[in-house]
Amino acid sequence: MRTFLDELISYPARALKLISEDIFCVGLIRNIAFANVNDKHKDDCFDKNLFTYQFIDDTVLETAAFVWAEADVPSVQNMRIKGMRLYITVACHKQFMPLSHQTFSGMLGNRRDNIVRYIDRLLNFQDVFGIGKLILRSVKTLSAPQNFTIKEIEYEVPEFNYRGGVR
Repeated sequence: MRTFLDELISYPARALKLISEDIFCVGLIRNIAFANVNDKHKDDCFDKNLFTYQFIDDTVLETAAFVWAEADVPSVQNMRIKGMRLYITVACHKQFMPLSHQTFSGMLGNRRDNIVRYIDRLLNFQDVFGIGKLILRSVKTLSAPQNFTIKEIEYEVPEFNYRGGVR
Protein backbone atom coordinates (compact mmCIF):
# COMPACT_ATOMS: atom_id res chain seq x y z
CA MET A 1 0.00 0.00 0.00
CA ARG A 2 1.40 3.39 -0.99
CA THR A 3 1.62 6.31 1.38
CA PHE A 4 2.17 10.04 0.88
CA LEU A 5 5.75 9.62 2.11
CA ASP A 6 7.12 6.62 0.20
CA GLU A 7 9.75 8.86 -1.40
CA LEU A 8 11.47 9.26 1.98
CA ILE A 9 12.59 5.67 1.44
CA SER A 10 12.73 5.32 -2.34
CA TYR A 11 14.65 8.49 -3.31
CA PRO A 12 17.70 7.86 -1.12
CA ALA A 13 17.72 4.18 -2.11
CA ARG A 14 17.60 5.05 -5.83
CA ALA A 15 20.33 7.66 -5.50
CA LEU A 16 22.67 5.31 -3.62
CA LYS A 17 22.05 2.50 -6.08
CA LEU A 18 23.01 4.78 -8.98
CA ILE A 19 26.11 5.99 -7.15
CA SER A 20 27.17 2.42 -6.29
CA GLU A 21 26.96 1.41 -9.97
CA ASP A 22 29.04 4.33 -11.31
CA ILE A 23 32.74 3.54 -11.87
CA PHE A 24 33.79 7.16 -11.29
CA CYS A 25 31.99 7.51 -7.97
CA VAL A 26 33.07 4.06 -6.76
CA GLY A 27 36.67 4.63 -7.88
CA LEU A 28 36.95 7.90 -5.97
CA ILE A 29 35.15 6.60 -2.88
CA ARG A 30 37.13 3.34 -2.71
CA ASN A 31 40.44 4.78 -4.07
CA ILE A 32 40.57 2.53 -7.15
CA ALA A 33 41.55 3.56 -10.67
CA PHE A 34 38.38 3.90 -12.75
CA ALA A 35 39.49 1.24 -15.26
CA ASN A 36 39.94 -1.27 -12.42
CA VAL A 37 36.53 -0.88 -10.74
CA ASN A 38 34.64 -4.17 -10.79
CA ASP A 39 31.40 -5.56 -9.34
CA LYS A 40 33.07 -6.54 -6.03
CA HIS A 41 34.27 -2.94 -5.57
CA LYS A 42 30.76 -1.68 -6.33
CA ASP A 43 29.22 -4.08 -3.79
CA ASP A 44 31.81 -3.15 -1.15
CA CYS A 45 31.17 0.54 -1.77
CA PHE A 46 27.42 0.06 -1.35
CA ASP A 47 27.87 -1.94 1.86
CA LYS A 48 30.63 0.09 3.53
CA ASN A 49 30.47 3.67 2.24
CA LEU A 50 26.87 4.52 1.29
CA PHE A 51 24.13 5.14 3.84
CA THR A 52 20.57 6.46 4.05
CA TYR A 53 21.31 8.48 7.18
CA GLN A 54 24.03 10.89 8.27
CA PHE A 55 26.29 9.40 10.88
CA ILE A 56 29.99 9.03 11.55
CA ASP A 57 30.88 7.37 14.79
CA ASP A 58 33.41 9.42 16.75
CA THR A 59 35.52 6.28 17.03
CA VAL A 60 35.88 5.82 13.24
CA LEU A 61 39.58 5.75 12.50
CA GLU A 62 39.33 4.68 8.87
CA THR A 63 40.59 7.20 6.35
CA ALA A 64 37.70 6.87 3.94
CA ALA A 65 34.90 8.67 2.14
CA PHE A 66 31.22 8.20 2.89
CA VAL A 67 28.07 9.25 1.03
CA TRP A 68 24.69 9.75 2.64
CA ALA A 69 21.40 10.23 0.84
CA GLU A 70 18.32 11.56 2.60
CA ALA A 71 14.98 13.03 1.56
CA ASP A 72 12.73 15.65 3.12
CA VAL A 73 9.27 17.00 2.34
CA PRO A 74 9.60 20.78 2.83
CA SER A 75 6.24 21.64 1.29
CA VAL A 76 2.86 20.16 0.49
CA GLN A 77 1.05 22.42 -1.95
CA ASN A 78 -2.20 20.49 -1.93
CA MET A 79 -3.46 16.91 -1.90
CA ARG A 80 -1.99 16.33 -5.36
CA ILE A 81 1.42 18.07 -5.38
CA LYS A 82 4.25 18.16 -2.86
CA GLY A 83 7.81 19.37 -2.94
CA MET A 84 10.58 16.92 -2.15
CA ARG A 85 14.23 17.59 -1.37
CA LEU A 86 16.98 15.07 -1.95
CA TYR A 87 20.20 15.64 -0.01
CA ILE A 88 23.42 13.92 -0.98
CA THR A 89 26.17 14.44 1.58
CA VAL A 90 29.80 13.51 0.98
CA ALA A 91 32.07 13.10 4.00
CA CYS A 92 35.77 12.55 3.56
CA HIS A 93 38.47 11.98 6.14
CA LYS A 94 41.02 14.79 5.94
CA GLN A 95 43.86 12.33 5.29
CA PHE A 96 41.88 10.82 2.40
CA MET A 97 41.25 14.17 0.68
CA PRO A 98 44.34 14.27 -1.58
CA LEU A 99 44.12 12.28 -4.82
CA SER A 100 47.00 10.07 -5.89
CA HIS A 101 48.34 11.30 -9.22
CA GLN A 102 49.25 7.71 -10.09
CA THR A 103 45.70 6.43 -9.54
CA PHE A 104 43.81 9.50 -10.81
CA SER A 105 46.17 10.88 -13.45
CA GLY A 106 45.32 14.40 -14.60
CA MET A 107 42.47 14.90 -12.10
CA LEU A 108 42.55 18.24 -10.32
CA GLY A 109 41.16 19.15 -6.92
CA ASN A 110 40.50 17.01 -3.89
CA ARG A 111 38.66 13.73 -3.45
CA ARG A 112 35.55 15.14 -1.73
CA ASP A 113 34.87 17.79 -4.36
CA ASN A 114 35.43 15.31 -7.19
CA ILE A 115 33.00 12.85 -5.60
CA VAL A 116 30.46 15.68 -5.37
CA ARG A 117 31.10 16.61 -9.00
CA TYR A 118 30.67 13.05 -10.30
CA ILE A 119 27.55 12.45 -8.21
CA ASP A 120 25.98 15.62 -9.61
CA ARG A 121 26.98 14.61 -13.14
CA LEU A 122 25.35 11.23 -12.56
CA LEU A 123 22.13 12.39 -10.91
CA ASN A 124 21.44 15.36 -13.16
CA PHE A 125 20.91 13.04 -16.12
CA GLN A 126 18.48 10.71 -14.37
CA ASP A 127 14.71 10.85 -14.69
CA VAL A 128 13.86 8.32 -11.97
CA PHE A 129 12.92 10.93 -9.37
CA GLY A 130 9.61 12.76 -9.16
CA ILE A 131 7.62 14.24 -12.04
CA GLY A 132 10.55 16.04 -13.61
CA LYS A 133 14.29 16.29 -13.56
CA LEU A 134 16.19 17.05 -10.39
CA ILE A 135 16.77 20.76 -9.82
CA LEU A 136 20.13 21.56 -8.22
CA ARG A 137 19.45 24.05 -5.39
CA SER A 138 22.76 24.30 -3.56
CA VAL A 139 26.12 22.79 -2.71
CA LYS A 140 27.29 23.67 0.81
CA THR A 141 30.21 22.94 3.07
CA LEU A 142 28.90 21.78 6.45
CA SER A 143 30.45 21.35 9.86
CA ALA A 144 31.85 17.89 10.34
CA PRO A 145 33.01 15.48 13.02
CA GLN A 146 36.66 15.75 13.93
CA ASN A 147 39.05 14.79 11.09
CA PHE A 148 36.29 14.85 8.45
CA THR A 149 35.15 17.40 5.91
CA ILE A 150 31.62 17.46 4.49
CA LYS A 151 29.82 18.86 1.46
CA GLU A 152 26.10 18.56 0.81
CA ILE A 153 24.25 18.70 -2.50
CA GLU A 154 20.59 19.71 -2.33
CA TYR A 155 18.13 18.89 -5.11
CA GLU A 156 14.50 19.86 -5.45
CA VAL A 157 12.12 17.24 -6.82
CA PRO A 158 8.49 18.01 -7.72
CA GLU A 159 6.31 15.03 -6.83
CA PHE A 160 2.69 13.91 -6.78
CA ASN A 161 0.80 13.04 -3.62
CA TYR A 162 -1.00 9.75 -4.12
CA ARG A 163 -4.41 8.92 -2.72
CA GLY A 164 -5.57 5.53 -1.50
CA GLY A 165 -2.46 3.64 -2.58
CA VAL A 166 -3.13 4.23 -6.29
CA ARG A 167 -0.29 5.56 -8.38
